[in-house]
Amino acid sequence: MEDFIIRALIAALGISIITGSLGCFVIWKRMSYFSESIAHSALLGVSLGLATGLGIHIGLVVIGVIFASLIVILQQRNILSNDAILGIFSHLALSLGIVILSLVDGSNTDYFSLLFGDILSINQQDIIWIYVILIVVVGLLSVFWQRLLLLTLNEELGVSQGLNSTMYQLLFMLMIALTVSVSVQIVGVLLITSLLIIPPAVARMFARTPKAMAFQSIGVSIVAVLMGLGASLFYDLATGPMVVIALGGLFVASQLLPTRLS
Repeated sequence: MEDFIIRALIAALGISIITGSLGCFVIWKRMSYFSESIAHSALLGVSLGLATGLGIHIGLVVIGVIFASLIVILQQRNILSNDAILGIFSHLALSLGIVILSLVDGSNTDYFSLLFGDILSINQQDIIWIYVILIVVVGLLSVFWQRLLLLTLNEELGVSQGLNSTMYQLLFMLMIALTVSVSVQIVGVLLITSLLIIPPAVARMFARTPKAMAFQSIGVSIVAVLMGLGASLFYDLATGPMVVIALGGLFVASQLLPTRLS
């Protein structure tokens, strides 16, 4: 097996664990639009990383953290609705990213890989970055699982027990930003949200407990990414869209199976 395929498989496994587990909270908290907005801001992170020479990953994390923090601050001020705030920032960040890329990198920019991913171009440094983020995200979820779950299912009860809702909301958004920063090369800026919402949506049909849903979501994500990667290699198609198509197929199948939970 070629080295680039092995690297792609290792990276796909790591991304699947991150998005599968964190995506459950995206579904529970009904924050799919927020994750999509963070994904759009990723293009600005890529462009600033290239412009400053810090690298794509650093640029993605910095912009993601800034973006998430600004959203939390504006939400606390209750000036605009959440969807209006997210819409303003996501489209502004996406447009700024395209403009900066055209100025900095010009015709050398591979917009297709940025928008739809290019998992086969992943190198060893990218894999290290993915698994560092994996350790951070899984570690945070393990430590704060009960508190995040309580605030997600019953925020008023969590606040009454002394939990700082704003702090945990910011923590969750920062984890989303980290997840987006390592998912760009897998499915691209436009398709990242699918990795966060479709696997838990499938797992939700069968899981009886939150933890079971998280583990099943990870399993669905792994299967879909492997299916998409295999199909893209066999038919010489773009990997990112093939992963999303595989996820869509699994979701449709989950709706048709007679054993699904009511």
